[in-house]
Amino acid sequence: MIDEDKFLTPKQLSEMLNISISKLAWDRMQNAGIPFVKLKEGQRGSVRYPMTKVNEYLNKNMKAVA
Repeated sequence: MIDEDKFLTPKQLSEMLNISISKLAWDRMQNAGIPFVKLKEGQRGSVRYPMTKVNEYLNKNMKAVA
C-alpha cells in the first residue's frame, strides 16, 4: 500500500502505472494528465506527483469495462 502523503517521482509513477516517463513528460507539457508539483523553476526542476492527486485522478478517470 502506498502512503497517501507520499510524493512519487516520474520514474516511480511510470512503473506503478506501466506507462513511459516520456508520456508523463508530454502530459505535463500539455497541462494534461495527473497533477504534479515542480519543486524548482526552469527545465531542471524536480517533478513530483502527490499520491493523493494520483488517486483522485485515477478514480475520476476510471472507465467501467463490461
